[in-house]
Amino acid sequence: MRLGAFVVTFNRPEILRKTIQSLLTQTRPPDLVLIVDNGSLAETKRIAGEFSDNQVLYHSMGDNLGPAGAIAYAIHWLMEAKYDWIWCGDDDDPPRYSDEIERLLKVVQSVDCADVAGVGAFGSLWDWETGRLKRLPDEALSGVAEVDIIGGNGHPMLQAEIVKKVGLPNNHFFFGLDDWEYCLRFRNAGYHLLVDGTLMRQYRARAGRLNFKQRRSWLPRHSYHTIWRQYYSTRNYIFAMNKIFQRPNLARREMLRALGRAFFSWGRGPRYGVAFTNLQIRGVLDGYLGRMGRTVLPQPKYKGNP
Repeated sequence: MRLGAFVVTFNRPEILRKTIQSLLTQTRPPDLVLIVDNGSLAETKRIAGEFSDNQVLYHSMGDNLGPAGAIAYAIHWLMEAKYDWIWCGDDDDPPRYSDEIERLLKVVQSVDCADVAGVGAFGSLWDWETGRLKRLPDEALSGVAEVDIIGGNGHPMLQAEIVKKVGLPNNHFFFGLDDWEYCLRFRNAGYHLLVDGTLMRQYRARAGRLNFKQRRSWLPRHSYHTIWRQYYSTRNYIFAMNKIFQRPNLARREMLRALGRAFFSWGRGPRYGVAFTNLQIRGVLDGYLGRMGRTVLPQPKYKGNP
């Protein structure tokens, strides 16, 4: 079995170095790590060059095509290079356990993988009635567990043969929910997504999320400088439900949620409310009209409130 991995990065060279090291020191390291650079820092290429060409290859996208564009490129490249399984990662989400890849491969070996699209460290269920993620109960976290969604930070490892049948991730999403849409496409095509339940339990314990009950709040949590992220989530959700999955009722429900979020955003002050409301309305319109790609300029992460 040939195992390829890729790491998408954007102007975070020092973080990237640590992530590459964490992959290469796995008890079962990937046969190749492809670095896909959405940024423009020469330092990123230099750090990738610190490692052997037999272990790490570097590719610059030439522009910021977002995680969606970089992921689609990387999966296609590794698939064309005849890798059987493809580990997917981001520069700031390294595997937290040194035997993680080995454990994921054991999941693959423990089942008939003919209809398994991917395995991961952790994931979620999906509820088509509400159009929302569902938490896998803590008591289900043992052995091999089936999920509907393995997010990008859940370190999905995809089977190339299934990718050939279902297609690549939607690179027009640019940012946000591209992994969610891709997983739902796998599931709708009849393929399975699996996680190592024990590993997922370890991740939950590490994050302090065992016996966790989420408290929903209408007040937006994004800082002023990251509200563009919610724009892409709103736009991509509406587009996917309306155009890809033919669920206009869920698209309408998200539109109402977006308007609700916009209303409550004024609780964080007029400056925040104006910016957030404008982007939510634009996200709804762009989602319905199919205006995809990089339509809003991303801003650097910002800690604290304006």
